[in-house]
Amino acid sequence: MVVNAAVDAAVFFLLLGAAVLGVTAADVGTSADAVDEGADRPDAVAAVLATSTATVNYSLAPGARRANGFEKGVRFERTAGPEFERTTRGSFAGLLARVAVGTAGFDGAPVTNARDGLRAAVRGAVRSELSTVGLRIDAVWRPYPDAPVEGRVAVGGAPPEGEAVDAATLTVPTGAEPLSPRETRDFASLSDAVANRTVDVLAPAGRMRLALRDDAPVSTFARYRYARLAAELGVSATDTADAVGDADTRTANRRFASTLAPRVESDLRGRYDSPEAAAAAVSVSEVRIVVRAWNGDGGDDVTDGGRTTEDGR
Repeated sequence: MVVNAAVDAAVFFLLLGAAVLGVTAADVGTSADAVDEGADRPDAVAAVLATSTATVNYSLAPGARRANGFEKGVRFERTAGPEFERTTRGSFAGLLARVAVGTAGFDGAPVTNARDGLRAAVRGAVRSELSTVGLRIDAVWRPYPDAPVEGRVAVGGAPPEGEAVDAATLTVPTGAEPLSPRETRDFASLSDAVANRTVDVLAPAGRMRLALRDDAPVSTFARYRYARLAAELGVSATDTADAVGDADTRTANRRFASTLAPRVESDLRGRYDSPEAAAAAVSVSEVRIVVRAWNGDGGDDVTDGGRTTEDGR
């Protein structure tokens, strides 16, 4: 079953942690109590993820402490206190999507660890709602297959090797606009579009502008995110210092996207015969949630960086 999800304006509120995400799906109304071990279990679980909601509490403090552990970069004067505590509410699918995007990074390294607490809280909330015996849920965001940047969160152990597995899929929009025909006419245009959307998912210009103008620790997290993006993309911090200092996030984002675009173009040209085929594989505008179920138990939870047989595609 594929549930085409619809959320309100944003997939996640990157720094303030107060947005409410809603995922809706047609003709679903399954409660967690109604989920059984039958062949339709993945569909029933997907319906629960799309329609049931949860409130989770988490802290940004671990991310601040991790940031201060790096030799270079922005420093947090304080790494604990009530200003670091967050509460957010949303559908389970929306919350999983928010974690997948909020913990994304390059080549397996997250841009920041500010959402580590949210990931743990959301995984715990899903386990409280659904039995993970014989069940695996993977939420994955990546701009295109095998992209250098991705985010993922997994709940439940992997199915035993050789076990028959049933699956269902739902998607949650990231807020990035779908590709337009004029952006898919050639590899260069497509790569520019994908790079711009990727950067804007990682650092939404409007929200980051507000965050940079806010008080600490929100503004510090925003500056740190931009510093980490510069480091991961190989952009000199001095190239974006004025833009970040002036909260000119659109200029900073364009600088990052222009650096990322050649890598995207090289990837897409190497994997696809035409811009049209490459555009069909682009998934920057959605988080894909795959539910798999089987008879019996599975192994222990794997790390979110581990690949799965579905691999989020």
